[in-house]
Amino acid sequence: LTCTIEGELNLERLFDTSIIPEFEHYDTDVVKGAVIALQSLTILGMQSGVKGTPEQKERSVAHLRNEDGKESSCLNDFWDIMNTRRLKHQGDVTAGTQVLAELKLKRSAQSAFDLLVRLGAWTKHEDLALLRSGFPTRFTDEEEKYAKDAAEYSHDPDKILGIRKDLRHLKVYTIDSASTDEIDDGLSIEVVKKADGSERRRIWIHIADADRWAPRSSKIFETAQQRATSLYLASGSIPMFPLELSGGPMSLIAEKDSHALSMAVELNDDGSIDQSSLVVTPSLVNVNYRLAYDEVDEMLEMGVGYFEEWELGALLDEANKRRKYRISCGSTEGFVPNPIPQAELKVVKRDDDDDVDILLNVEMTHNAGLNQSEAVLDMDSEDFAPPVSSAFLLVTEMMVMSGEAMGKLKNVLESQTKRVKEVNGDLPILDNVLNLPYRTQPRPDFGKRYQELETLNSLKSMGYCHAWYARRFFESVRVKDEPLPHNGLGIDCYVQWSSPIRRFCDLQVHASVKRFLRRHRVNLLMEAGRQIPEALTASDLGCNIPRHIDSSRSDSGSYTEYMLESSGGNYDIIDYNRGLGFVNAARMVQRKSNEYWLFEFIRRQLEESETEVVYLTTVLAMIDPRRGQYAIFVHELGLEHRYLSEQGELVIGSKLWLKVSTVEPRLGLLTFNLSSVYGGKSKRFAPAA
Repeated sequence: LTCTIEGELNLERLFDTSIIPEFEHYDTDVVKGAVIALQSLTILGMQSGVKGTPEQKERSVAHLRNEDGKESSCLNDFWDIMNTRRLKHQGDVTAGTQVLAELKLKRSAQSAFDLLVRLGAWTKHEDLALLRSGFPTRFTDEEEKYAKDAAEYSHDPDKILGIRKDLRHLKVYTIDSASTDEIDDGLSIEVVKKADGSERRRIWIHIADADRWAPRSSKIFETAQQRATSLYLASGSIPMFPLELSGGPMSLIAEKDSHALSMAVELNDDGSIDQSSLVVTPSLVNVNYRLAYDEVDEMLEMGVGYFEEWELGALLDEANKRRKYRISCGSTEGFVPNPIPQAELKVVKRDDDDDVDILLNVEMTHNAGLNQSEAVLDMDSEDFAPPVSSAFLLVTEMMVMSGEAMGKLKNVLESQTKRVKEVNGDLPILDNVLNLPYRTQPRPDFGKRYQELETLNSLKSMGYCHAWYARRFFESVRVKDEPLPHNGLGIDCYVQWSSPIRRFCDLQVHASVKRFLRRHRVNLLMEAGRQIPEALTASDLGCNIPRHIDSSRSDSGSYTEYMLESSGGNYDIIDYNRGLGFVNAARMVQRKSNEYWLFEFIRRQLEESETEVVYLTTVLAMIDPRRGQYAIFVHELGLEHRYLSEQGELVIGSKLWLKVSTVEPRLGLLTFNLSSVYGGKSKRFAPAA
């Protein structure tokens, strides 16, 4: 019900009998009624600034529906997570409205919001979109205990089966933002000799083995399932796992042995993946260097990345080869060479008061993270310039490559299991199918959209206008159970698995792959007549375990007969749709949160300036000819917005100086008017004419 622990404590203090002794004499039902009224008041306050039809509002909380229909039965139940989600889904504000009436306050969402701020439950910048979403804002004491227990969890089925490979001889780099706490991917490269005497580069992608610490039978797995994703907001991140675990044993920490799921990939000369080279294995790695993006850029620029740390230069060469290959296959980078930059915001709490500072960067979109173009860094340069950071390109291409490689692994791995089953028909060989969530995006049907394609081609020299118009050709990404092409990435197939600490679906992919590898190892043990390790559990395999029959032991010590152990239950089938409602809600929260802080950033500029606040904008397209509404891009803010023309028809691609007319962050309202200032360099504040 609150974004901060301080707010939650202030709500609880309203029921503190040491502060209000009379509560000790109240009937329990009266206290329950007070709790319900307070909760209802917060639900009402959360509606402040909400726009949309009742149907749209209902859809926005559909993921909070409680299927079990359980009702709260005791006082403690009124504060638990599931009850709070149920309240937000039902949206009953009757009791909250009555509280406002008793206090002789206006019965509105804004009045409820203002009252909760006065009570100290909320701050004036409370993230209402986050609260409405039902996304847990922090971990309970019980969940923190689950994380502590998981960090001490010693059971490692991959080690028990002998399939965890020691890769500590490889030099491993992790490359992230300097502020990153959860480090879930590392990279290595080695030169291998082939049978014909030739040499080839083998790339290793090491992904943190989160499943090692959060197996599907664990309580901490359930904790991650309730969240489905880490949430990254301007005001801070909300991790999927408690940081004690996700930033500790789960992460690939420098100079420590870490558990990983590692994949080896070799590229053909054209940048495509050599499918015969693919290897995936649970592993033990030791990270040599934890580097930030700017450190890698500096090492490459100074030449260190090509000599002392030649591996970085080699990885960049392979990344450039991959980028070129994907563009040749029709990826977004080739189709839209000049993407529209976006705002990245960070909110920093001030030391001297309760308010915050807002930091803004404008980013390119083809690479993950902070990746400013020369155009963003220097307003005197061309509008459309390539990304500055080689490090971002390197990491992005390696992660996309790993996703394609994982998609291609299905056929490689299943062919091995098929052989074992065919030659051992008399053994209870475990069925072994690798089911994966393939993300696919079909190619545009240009043949049926010839006129639109002509318009697109006519905009090729117009940078952001071309990028804006090109979006209409992209189909939405869908998840399928068979490998299909991903047009936007320009690859044959794609499976996300590189962020199991941050994405629940990726964690499930790890579990699926590792269960497959374990079952395959068990089948090989039976084929060899060996004993299945006693420490192995049915949950490790996702099926019943075959056990040897003592009487079938031969003189050589091998077994010829096995029987499936009956454990009295069916084991979970991995459902990749679990948590999708919260994943979609998280996207909405991130969008609304960024919008609020960007508008607050603008509001502060307007408040601080004694004159009008002016921005340089580009006219991207006409949206509504009848109303004269245009799509515009505000360069300094990395903002796409709508603008009602005050001077008739505008030329697409033309530049306008617009001043801020109205901005209401809580209402999501921002309007511009034509400024009296034209020409010259971009400047934040312009004197009124």
